[in-house]
Parts: sequence; structure tokens; C-alpha cells
Amino acid sequence: MGGTILKLTVFFLAILFAGTLGAQTELDYDAIAGRILASLHLQPGERVVIRYDPTYFGELVTPLRKGIRSVAAVDLAALEYVADAQDLQKIPADTLIRRVQSEAHIKAFSQLLESADVYLWLPASRERDLYAAEAEALESWLKKGGTRREIHFHWSSGSVMADGLPGEHPQEFDKLYEAALDIPYDRINSEQDKAIALLRSGPVRVTTPEGTDLTFQIGTRPFNKQNGNATAERALAAHMPVDREIELPAGVLRVAPLEDSTNGVMVVPRARFGDSTVTNLKLEIKNGRVLHIAADENEPAAKQSLKEAGEAAMRFREFGLGFNPKLVSHGNDILPYYGYGAGIVRLSLGDNQELAGNVTGGFVRWFFFPNATITVRDKVLVQDGKLKQ
Repeated sequence: MGGTILKLTVFFLAILFAGTLGAQTELDYDAIAGRILASLHLQPGERVVIRYDPTYFGELVTPLRKGIRSVAAVDLAALEYVADAQDLQKIPADTLIRRVQSEAHIKAFSQLLESADVYLWLPASRERDLYAAEAEALESWLKKGGTRREIHFHWSSGSVMADGLPGEHPQEFDKLYEAALDIPYDRINSEQDKAIALLRSGPVRVTTPEGTDLTFQIGTRPFNKQNGNATAERALAAHMPVDREIELPAGVLRVAPLEDSTNGVMVVPRARFGDSTVTNLKLEIKNGRVLHIAADENEPAAKQSLKEAGEAAMRFREFGLGFNPKLVSHGNDILPYYGYGAGIVRLSLGDNQELAGNVTGGFVRWFFFPNATITVRDKVLVQDGKLKQ
């Protein structure tokens, strides 16, 4: 789940920063279901579990179930999130719900997964409804390989500030995200393949007007391509855990550079750490390790937060680049969907095991750079936040 457990860190941060969501924009749920099913390309007999919040995207379940059955796949279960334990008596027998993650609940959930090929994890209105123990069971299930795969989309919790923490999801992003589901996946895949070939060809340099200047090497590290492909064939060809976790809207290209190859400085204009806002955060990195932290304001808050997070917080984690042409917002400080928009760069610190890296520890912190330039030797891949391909 990008990995499942790691992403829950971001889910729970969303509770702290995003607040209660407002009314959701009216969406074309039939069309959204059609795009999800087209990405899955279900085969007859494949068994599907849907996990959903009836108060948020609940209208998506009926067209999904209808579409599953229309191709002779098996509609194994649709599991609701509910608000309170007393509602259990009102839930159909095939629905597994428990606010308290009892051993019996997780056992039943795990047994259900063993009968499934596909897990559709729909957004919830509040991320507190996503149960960590279920996520652990799902991660274990995915690691067993074969054609096991899951689709998820964060929707409101994917709307973030450039410091990587959630912002208040703008209502107009609902239509933006819906439109971003309908993109030319073949073209996105082709653009990603060209970028991979270039990024592998030599040292990669990322710069920004604010002062970021990092170089690193990709080597033979596998890339995770979020290109809308959620088929059984993709699952069978997976190189790492995150390849089985398909996100819609699609568009990001991710890789863990060689751990010791990253050198330079990363500058984040504004970053929240606890109750403090740190300005012009400067992370000096040598051989993949953060050796020095400085800032114009609230420097101690950044140092304390990263120190408390452990060794992983002092290690460079990941390079990501967005390719979705519709996930770009103009005139809004909130970045759509975790930086999947075309030309947006994502750099991060922390655990990179889900990307076949060697950094452990569990901590992850993303930073986004919508105005970065990427060069590989003498070739420009991104210029001031715009893809050059």
C-alpha cells in the first residue's frame, strides 16, 4: 500500500491536519467504476473483495459489483466501515466490521483475503476508519505473490501541502481527481519508459530555485510505475511489494536510488514539524545520509522531530516524478494527489523497503517540489516543473 503500513502514517496525520471533510462534489460513479474495472481487466473466476465507507463513495459499490459480475468474476464480499460498534447488529452477515481490532476479527478478515485475488480499497470519509491490523493482514496477503493485487485511491487524504503533510482537501479537487482517472494510459506508460531509460543512463541532478541541488544514481534499481495497469499480468511480473498496490488516479514513477549515491542539499521553503512551521529547511546529504540540518525559523523543531524519528529519518529514501497531465492545480497551495501531476518531483527521507531499498525503520517523510529541474548528464527531463518529453 505504498507500503500499507507506511501509508497509514500519512492517513493518521490527515486526521490531525485536515479536519472534518465537507460535502463531496457530485461525481459520475458509473464512469469511475468503469475506469477501475478497465484497469483491473478481471478474468472469469477472479474473486474480488471491496472495502468501503457507505457515507463516502458508497455510491461506487453498486456499479463496481455489477461490473465484476458482468465479466463472470466473483463478487466475494463488500465490507462496510461503520462508525460505532453498536451498529454491528445492523450489518449483513457477509460484512466484517469491528472498531476494536479483535483477534477474531482479524482472523476472519485474513481468511477472507485468502479466498480473494483482488482487493478494492475505497476511500473513507475519515482515515480513523482504516484499521491498522487489517492493513497488516493485507500487506501479508500481497507478499504471497501470484495474481494478488489491490487498487486504492486516497482522494481527500491525498491532497497535500509541499511539506508532505495533508492540507484541507479543496472541494474542486473532487472533479479534478475524477478527470485524472480518465487519461491516456498507453501514453503515460510510454513517457515513463523513456524517462526510466534516461534516468538510468547517468547521474541524476535535481535542482530548485530555492536551493535544492541533489545528485544520485539509479543503477539497476527497479522502478514502480503507477500507470493504471492493475491486471493479473502486472501482479505476476511484480519486482517489489508496491508493484501490487495500484493507485488511481495513476501517474507517478518511483524509485529508491542507490543508498550511498545521494549527495547535495535539499531545501524545503516551509515544513510543519509538530506545532511549528520551519522555514527554509536545509538538509545537507552526503552518501545518502543527512549530516546537517539548518533553517531560518524553528530549526530546533525540525532537528528534534527527525532525531526522535530514528535513524531512518536521516536517510534519503526515494525519488518520484509525476506524469498525470490532469493532476495539476493552478493557483492553489494544495498539491493534488501526492504529487502525481506531470512534472512534480517528490523527494523523501526514510524506510524504502517497499521500493526494494535497504533502509529500514518504518519512518517516511515526503517533500514535494513543483518547480524543480531534472537533468541527466546534458539532457533535461523536467524544466521548472514542466516535463520536457
